[in-house]
Amino acid sequence: MGKFSMNDREPPATGIRFTVGRDKSGRWIVSDAQGKVGGLFTDRASAVHFAMFESDHIPGAVWCLPEHVTLTQGEAFDARGLSAASRVAGRA
Repeated sequence: MGKFSMNDREPPATGIRFTVGRDKSGRWIVSDAQGKVGGLFTDRASAVHFAMFESDHIPGAVWCLPEHVTLTQGEAFDARGLSAASRVAGRA
């Protein structure tokens, strides 16, 4: 997966199409910045595979959220790192 830039620390400046992260129940979510496609997955590998396939393997199109961030299915993602609905553990 080397060339596909799935950085779990800082998002790329532009070009993110899919965000992969966990919800508060531990399920893996793929969230599409365009609001066209996404879903719930039982494991990270399946979620990443789906996002990479749907983004035509464009480098930088898939970003995995850090472990301490939760994602809500269907929420809009802000490329600066956190969406309005994402929560950082221990912070409001």
